[in-house]
Amino acid sequence: MKLASSFILGLTCAILFLPYSQAQSNQKDVAAGKDVFEAQCLTCHNTDSTDAKDGPGLKGVKNGKLPSGAKATRDAILEIINKGRQAMPPFKETLTDQEKENVAAYVLTL
Repeated sequence: MKLASSFILGLTCAILFLPYSQAQSNQKDVAAGKDVFEAQCLTCHNTDSTDAKDGPGLKGVKNGKLPSGAKATRDAILEIINKGRQAMPPFKETLTDQEKENVAAYVLTL
């Protein structure tokens, strides 16, 4: 009986704290993505307006649309990062997979 209640208590704690640990992980991903974005992308993209530089301003992506009008998803952003677009070079070989994931997480907050 004591073992079963300990198991249930442990399982309950794990379930309760899982969203917290995922949120912490996501915050780290976004912070790391911001750092990479500022080093690699900020020259061409505004984050605080929709005004274009060499590339479109990204303010409002968090509302669900990319500047092209396409749906703002992790996969769509990763495709742009990997393949590039118009004057934007591809970053497939320039950034690690984790850096690209982090940048996508950051862009989705803009």
